[in-house]
Amino acid sequence: MIKRTIAIILSFIIIISCAFGETSSSYKDIDFPQWSKDVRRTEIITLGSLPFVTLWTTLGYSLAVKGEFTNPLNRSSDSFSAEEEKKIMAISVGTCLSLGLLDLAITIISRSTSKSQSIDEDSITVIPESEKNIEESKSYLIKGVIEDAML
Repeated sequence: MIKRTIAIILSFIIIISCAFGETSSSYKDIDFPQWSKDVRRTEIITLGSLPFVTLWTTLGYSLAVKGEFTNPLNRSSDSFSAEEEKKIMAISVGTCLSLGLLDLAITIISRSTSKSQSIDEDSITVIPESEKNIEESKSYLIKGVIEDAML
């Protein structure tokens, strides 16, 4: 009875908040600095990869140390000791942090190289040709395209 009452109250709160929630402000209107976007991306990658990395670390640890597959989700048996669980979590957290920082480094390096290789549009100068040169270039381009198509 209590669980049903709590579920009804929570459902009512969610429906009311969705119906009368403020929708005028959005994050699209706010221009976040690039460093905060980079930190957020690093956080998402680090914390998002933790469950998967922990699973693979547990499986790898059980195969490497014990020589057999030990189910980490089976709590009825003593799969790992408390010390082994601490080691597995330390390895997993270190790996996830390394993944997040590696992605941050790759993102920063690729952004800096793309900025240095981009063409500055202000440095480009367009010089118009005479009418005679335009006609000659048009006929050459047409002839060149036809010759390239024939080959």
